[in-house]
Amino acid sequence: MSKIVKAINVMVSNPDLITNSIKGRHETECFFKYDNKHNWSILKNSEGHFYLSYYPSNPNLSELASIPDEHWEESNITSIGYNSKDLATKEAKDSMRDLFTIVNEKIYGIDDILDDIISSDNF
Repeated sequence: MSKIVKAINVMVSNPDLITNSIKGRHETECFFKYDNKHNWSILKNSEGHFYLSYYPSNPNLSELASIPDEHWEESNITSIGYNSKDLATKEAKDSMRDLFTIVNEKIYGIDDILDDIISSDNF
């Protein structure tokens, strides 16, 4: 297993360390911070492939999220990218899908909603 898949699995196993989740301008892109120090984005394309990017220069995630697709290239953003197509293993795709789901749930506050529903159980 590659290091990036191990790192993704650690992020999936520690969803409480995923913060600052912001919806990007691209239809499925989400930006997030891991462990209050690592800036990432993840998206799913129309073919079902996942793209994960790391931003080493500690940029403002809100600013990144506001850049339209057509201006992304000219913005000269430094990033390191990974995708499920190139990693080409079932585990890589499954891990990226899990991370994508967690980040999206954070954007929409699903954790709080599910906690509220669970706490309403009288059993």
